[in-house]
Amino acid sequence: MSEGGYRGGSTVEGRWGCIASVILGAPVFLFLLIFDAMGDCVPDTACRKGFLTQVLLPSMIVALCVGLLVRWAVGAARDADRQRRGEDDPP
Repeated sequence: MSEGGYRGGSTVEGRWGCIASVILGAPVFLFLLIFDAMGDCVPDTACRKGFLTQVLLPSMIVALCVGLLVRWAVGAARDADRQRRGEDDPP
């Protein structure tokens, strides 16, 4: 089918956004996990501050922001290319 027709799956923008989220989110997650695991316990302080707030939440925020930014950028580039070529916008 043509590029403007129904393809029965995710969009190009969505795929690129997911790929970018995984490529950047996984290393951020692993770095924060190692950094959190290397923390020392000092008397009279809490040893474990929390996996969710110290590792998982920041990793998810970074991955989500990167994914949405890449999705927007790819969509904007495709729209600009369509306008440059003089094609109509898809329905």
